[in-house]
Amino acid sequence: MKIAVPVKEKSMNSIPDDRFARAKYFLIYDPETGNEEYIEPDNSVAHGAGPMAVNMLTKKGVDALIAFHLGGNAIQAIEAAGIAFYEAFVGTAKENIDAVLRKRK
Repeated sequence: MKIAVPVKEKSMNSIPDDRFARAKYFLIYDPETGNEEYIEPDNSVAHGAGPMAVNMLTKKGVDALIAFHLGGNAIQAIEAAGIAFYEAFVGTAKENIDAVLRKRK
């Protein structure tokens, strides 16, 4: 299982970014290995950034996404990809991930 969170900084202590597809970074966390990976989305496109971001996350093997808000196109893309969506709360990426892991047990 891998969990993605759009974040403002390359840190588990970062607050999730308010923007999904145009986030500064995506944290991809694997709770089985403890591995953290930070990737920068391509923010150069004018339209379609949501589906592009979902495609990128799918290629990375992401099973779950934690974010504040998703646009309509991004929602359709995550549903088509079979990625579970969890709404973020104000707290660190680690706190959000821990909450999701508790829910999934």
